Amino acid sequence: MKDLIEIRTKIDSIDDQIIELYKERMALSKEVGLIKAETQKAVTDGTREKEIVYRLSQKCPEDIRIYVKELYEAIFYSSKAYQSKFVEVKSPVKEELDEIIKNPLVDFPVDGTVACQGVLGANSGRAAEKLFPISDVTYFKTFEGVFNAVEKGLCEYGVLPIENSTAGSVLEVYDLMKKYDFHIVKSVRLQIDHCLAGVSGADIKDIKTVISHQQALSQCNEYLKKLGVKTEAVENTAVGAKKVMEDGDKSVAVLCSKECATAYGLKIIEPRVQNAEKNFTRFICIAKDMRIYKGADKISIMTSLPHTPGSLNKIVSRFYAFGLNLTKIESRPIEGSDFEFNFYFDFEGDVLDPQVRNLLAELDNGSDKFVLLGAYKESL
Repeated sequence: MKDLIEIRTKIDSIDDQIIELYKERMALSKEVGLIKAETQKAVTDGTREKEIVYRLSQKCPEDIRIYVKELYEAIFYSSKAYQSKFVEVKSPVKEELDEIIKNPLVDFPVDGTVACQGVLGANSGRAAEKLFPISDVTYFKTFEGVFNAVEKGLCEYGVLPIENSTAGSVLEVYDLMKKYDFHIVKSVRLQIDHCLAGVSGADIKDIKTVISHQQALSQCNEYLKKLGVKTEAVENTAVGAKKVMEDGDKSVAVLCSKECATAYGLKIIEPRVQNAEKNFTRFICIAKDMRIYKGADKISIMTSLPHTPGSLNKIVSRFYAFGLNLTKIESRPIEGSDFEFNFYFDFEGDVLDPQVRNLLAELDNGSDKFVLLGAYKESL
């Protein structure tokens, strides 16, 4: 019986042969790319790829045929990524991008009219102030109100929470993203420190009910469990603080920021009660039209994928083949469909890079529901 060292030596020898053949194949792929560039043919040829996989799989034992398919899909992705250096892929999204970036990009503005959800003291308002040193903030009762304000031109920008490092994605915002036309123009991460606040004279032993936004309740659920109180979700942490102030009930406290507690004249009963010491919420800044500012290094897209095996893997493999770092994947069900989903992807990429724009064009051409949500910079 062969020992492990002998088997591995033979594998190494085969790998040396494979890499030499791979180099030859990629050199030929380059030639194909140059021809496609001259003839303006698309990089992707799905029919030929299927023919190759079928032909080669028939030469293999049945128990490894599926692995042949996986192997050649990876080879195809790397080949197309290489070809994209020489071929300009066209699509409606890419044409829009090309039109925007033909002029020099400008700095993100220091002022603007901004829509936020909640009332004075809301974390969205804090995020807006961090994004815009000079801002005119209008508060709306719901997240949908923010989208509406931007879409109708009532405010130039909108600021919305999109995810928290402890509680995860703000799913209501993701669900609204497919309903409205908008573009992300910047994002910011804000450290969130929740305190337990109540009316003057309230003590920890008096508290029977704690109110706040559902995300805040989730971010502090360990503390609340130990406290042994009832919880009640309201539209916003600042809405909760305002309610506690107006009701004047010592048995009701709110989870909010210390700035919010101060704004409503509340007593901080206990500071920093969130589960995680480093608790961050990421906020996106949206505008009605596509705008790209200096330093944009992050891209967000939305697309639908077929309900078939490997569909998600295929799109993820494209990012890998292009050497792009995916930072977020979120899926939300498509209403009225049979287990179909919209997928949201955030990745690090520069739209000034032709290869990145080619990838976006390929994704645009490959889906009837592709949306470029924005190319922007994220501030810390």
